[in-house]
Amino acid sequence: MKVLVTGGTGFIGSTVTAKLKEKGYQVSSIGKDYCDFTGNMDNIVSMLEFEKPDAVIMCHGLIKGIVGNKKTPYQMITENLRMNSNFIEACRIARIERVLYLFGGCSYPSHAKNPIREEDLFTGLPDENSKYYSLGKAVNHLQIVAARKEYGFDWSSCIPGNCYGQNDNFSLEDSHVIPAMIRKFHEAKIRGDSSISLFGNGFPIRDFIFVEDAAEGIVLAMEKHHGELPINISSGKGISIKETAEMIKEIVGFNGEIKWDISQTGGQICKIFDVERAEQILKFKAKTPLKEGIRMTYKWFCDNIGEKKVRL
Repeated sequence: MKVLVTGGTGFIGSTVTAKLKEKGYQVSSIGKDYCDFTGNMDNIVSMLEFEKPDAVIMCHGLIKGIVGNKKTPYQMITENLRMNSNFIEACRIARIERVLYLFGGCSYPSHAKNPIREEDLFTGLPDENSKYYSLGKAVNHLQIVAARKEYGFDWSSCIPGNCYGQNDNFSLEDSHVIPAMIRKFHEAKIRGDSSISLFGNGFPIRDFIFVEDAAEGIVLAMEKHHGELPINISSGKGISIKETAEMIKEIVGFNGEIKWDISQTGGQICKIFDVERAEQILKFKAKTPLKEGIRMTYKWFCDNIGEKKVRL
């Protein structure tokens, strides 16, 4: 069986590619340099007809953290809608029978009760900080559902939790919370700073999943998840940003003080995912404890920063 992984050179896609190869799949892993999904539709269709995949896992997208989402809301919704709508339509034209689409838990309503169940999608608006990106990604999930209804394709979606790990984006403007804090603590330690400033008050709670675990769940979703409702792939465990920061501080070895900048938003107050369906349908459960995953991520960061292999 041949699987095409889009965004295959990126953070999640590269790890999904490795997991697929471990399981013996024939894999074609492509990045944005191979085919521009925002461009000519005929080129995307031709690429799919050339590759002839039995299944596609959609890991591509324009992804940023809170800062990037707030600064460029038009870019976030427009580029993601364009590239995903084009690619999904190309899959329809090329008659790709199996597609797995990935989108984020930020698409859930900001008022959803925790743990957040898949049925909560579209019961309200996402958090204001990522609303435009989140709604755009959710609309493309509806495109997946509509294609199932009209054309009978075996297309489905999954929602990974807050992923972190090797090959992540460590940019202070575009990254998510764990890589951003790893970089901040590391650079503060190198400079010998007496304190470090972090966004918010540290109270928000997040559900983190190590990228290796997420990739395993995504591959299982490709194999076993054939329903219309998306499926959450996360740890199902919540931890505050403050506790996470203290953990990273210890692992990095920073001896200074943490100062919380309450003038900056810390995002949605609580976001923990219900993982019951993943356990039932996929027989999946995240294995890597957060502290161990952060330790491995920091080691990868230190091993690769000098060779300029880290996205900053």
